[in-house]
Amino acid sequence: MSALFRGGHADFGDVMSAQQPVISDTVPRSARKVDWLGLFIVILSVALSALIAVAVDQLGLIAILVVPAALMFLGAIGKPELGLAGLLIITYTQLSNVGIVHFGLPSIAQPLAGLLIVVILIRIAVYGERPLGWVRAGLFLLIYTVSWLISLLHADDSLAANIAFIGFAKDALGMLIVVYFIQHHGSLRRAVWALIAAGLFMGTISAFQYLTSDFNNIYWGFGGWEQQVSGAVERHRLTGPYSNPNAYAQILVVLAPIALDRIWHERNIWLRVLAAWALTAIVLTIFFTFSRGGFLSLVFGVAILLTQRRFNFVPVIMTFVVGLGLIQFLPASYSDRINSLFQLVPSENDQVVDTSFRGRLSENTAAMRMFQDNPIFGVGLGNYRTNYQDYSRNLGLDHRREPRSPASLYLELLAEQGIVGIMIFAALMIYVFLGLLRARSHFVLAGLRDEAYITAAIFAGLAAYMFEAIFKNSAYSNVFWILVGVALAAIQVAQTSFDAASVGKDSVLRQKV
Repeated sequence: MSALFRGGHADFGDVMSAQQPVISDTVPRSARKVDWLGLFIVILSVALSALIAVAVDQLGLIAILVVPAALMFLGAIGKPELGLAGLLIITYTQLSNVGIVHFGLPSIAQPLAGLLIVVILIRIAVYGERPLGWVRAGLFLLIYTVSWLISLLHADDSLAANIAFIGFAKDALGMLIVVYFIQHHGSLRRAVWALIAAGLFMGTISAFQYLTSDFNNIYWGFGGWEQQVSGAVERHRLTGPYSNPNAYAQILVVLAPIALDRIWHERNIWLRVLAAWALTAIVLTIFFTFSRGGFLSLVFGVAILLTQRRFNFVPVIMTFVVGLGLIQFLPASYSDRINSLFQLVPSENDQVVDTSFRGRLSENTAAMRMFQDNPIFGVGLGNYRTNYQDYSRNLGLDHRREPRSPASLYLELLAEQGIVGIMIFAALMIYVFLGLLRARSHFVLAGLRDEAYITAAIFAGLAAYMFEAIFKNSAYSNVFWILVGVALAAIQVAQTSFDAASVGKDSVLRQKV
C-alpha cells in the first residue's frame, strides 16, 4: 500500500527540468480557430440577450435556467473550459438537486450534459479535434459495464437494479465529458480551480451558518443540517446541499489537499488567498459535520500529500500552525465522537455502546453474509436494500425496520456485485493511482512542475476519498465519477505533454548534430 501512495520518486526536484522544453500554457492551435463561428456566437448571444425579458415574462422561473444554459452552451462551443467548469460546479455543489428539492425547478444537470455532448460533436466536426484519453477510459468503462449488466440480469428486484444501472450510465457519461474537455494542462488547472471554487462556496456558507448558529436559514438550499441527540448532548450536524453529513464530509476531504497545494505552489498571490479561504472553510465545515470518518480522511489526505514531497520546513510549519488554529474551532462534542472510535479497538469489554456503531456493524455484517451467499456476482445492483431486513432480523443488532445501505463502499460492491465487480473496480482504481504517479513524473520531465504538484494533490484528494469509502457507501456516486474523470484526464494530459517535450528535445538534438 505504501508503494502505491508514495510512488518511485522522492521529490520533483530530483529531476532536472532546466534543460527540458517547457510546454506553453496555451490552447492547441486547432482550438483557437474561432473566426466566423466565434462571430456567429457573438451575434447569436446578443440576439438571445434581447429575448431574455420576453422569456422571463412568458416562462417565469424556467427562463432563469433556460437562458443561462443557452448562453453557457454558446460559450462552451468557443470556450470549452466554460462548459467544463459549469459541469464540475453543478455536480459538486448538487445545484441541480437543490433547484429540484427547494424550488421545484426542473433538472439542469441532465440538459447541461446533453448540451455538452452536442458541443463535443460540434467541436469535433468544426475544429477536427480528436478526443484524447477516451480509449483507455472507455475500455475500463466497457469492462465495468459488462459486470454491471451481469449483476443487473440476475437481480431479484429488477426495478431497483435498473435504476442503479441508469444512474451508473449517467455517471459514466459525465466522466467521459470531463475527460474530453480536459485536453491540455491549462484546462486541467482550470478544472482544479472550479473544484476549489465549489468547495469555497459550500464551505463558506456552512461555516458561517454554524458559527452564527443560524439554523433557521437554509441559505438557498445550501445550508442543510440535521439535529442529533446523543445522551445529554444535542448537536447540529451540517449536511450542506447533501442529505447526509458523512457524505458531505467525504466530498470535502478531496478538496482539502488540493486547496493546500495551491497555497503552497500557486504563483498568483490573490489565488493563494482564495485557496487559503477555501481550505479554512472546507476544514471547518468537515469539523461541523461531526463526521469521524471525515476527520480521519482529512488527516490521511494531508499526510499523503506531505509524503509525496521532500521535507520542506516552511510549508510544513505553516500547515502545522494553520492546523493548530483551526483545531481551536473543533467542537467539544466532536472530540468526544472522535474518542468514541476507541470502542472499536479490541479490549476486555467487547460491548459496543455507540448506537451508530451498532447500526453500521449490522449493515456491514449483512453485506458480508450477502457476499458469502452470492460470492461470484453478488445479490444484484441496488438489491442490498431489498435484502437487508432479511439478514438484519437474524443478526438482532439493528432495531430499525427501513431499507438500509452498507456503511462501506467496498462491502457494498462485494454484496451487490460479488468478487467479479470488486476485482474490476480494484483494477480501475489501481490503474488510476499508478497512472497519477506516472503523470506526476511526466509533468516534471516536460518542464510543467506546477502541474506535477497539482497531480500530486489530486492523488492525495482521491486517496482521501477512497479512505473515507471504508466508512461510507456510494451515495452521490456522480461526484466520485467526476473525480475519476479529472484523474484520467490528468494522466492523458501528462502523457501528451511528455510526448511533445520529447519531440522538441529530439528536434533540438538533431539541430545540434
